[in-house]
Amino acid sequence: MFRRPRPTHDVRVTAVTPLTSNLVRLTLFGPTLTDLGIEHPTQWVKLAIPDGHSRAYTIRHHRPVHSEADIDVVLHGNGPVSRWAAVARPGDSARLGGPRGRFQTLDSATHVVLAADESALPAALTILDRLPSSVRVSAYFEIADAADTLPLNTRADLTTSWLPRPAGHPKGRLLTAAVLGADLPSSASAWLAGEASSVTTIRRHLLTDRGYSGEDVQAKGYWKQGESDHKG
Repeated sequence: MFRRPRPTHDVRVTAVTPLTSNLVRLTLFGPTLTDLGIEHPTQWVKLAIPDGHSRAYTIRHHRPVHSEADIDVVLHGNGPVSRWAAVARPGDSARLGGPRGRFQTLDSATHVVLAADESALPAALTILDRLPSSVRVSAYFEIADAADTLPLNTRADLTTSWLPRPAGHPKGRLLTAAVLGADLPSSASAWLAGEASSVTTIRRHLLTDRGYSGEDVQAKGYWKQGESDHKG
């Protein structure tokens, strides 16, 4: 089911919680989730559904004492896992593989720039969860609709720009324009994720036009316009 050997966890859905117009939280239970081993923000697992299809998703919350984990799934309707999640109900079975994922620590950062579309919003929020009050954060989040904002619980000194996308507007364009036109500090740590072309443009801008250090900019294309199975 998975291309590379990795820990696997048989799970079942225990709750389905709509978060926004296109984001749903699946709460999963499995006896081995106690040992899932989440060590840092943005870590992800492969969620495999009964028909064999799988896709990578961030672990939004992990409650090892209860053998539970939450995964937030964007209901874009373009893939079998998204379609499965849209109709998932308590008792449905699945399998997780992982966790995986790299993350460069932000322990020494004084200012962090976060840029994400809705596909990467769950991962961005895992970063916010762990930042201390001494860190300033400039966050830019592109979402499908103005009603799709989420509560942001963080100790960090946070300034958030929610970017609702007009109907028919290409995904990622608002996010790109917002960051390129933002009043950002001359140096900062940045984490960028979402549509691959948008992420590439923002990363290039921060490195070339803003003079940010390459080691301080983490960028990940979660998906790419026109590709059904982008490998970032």
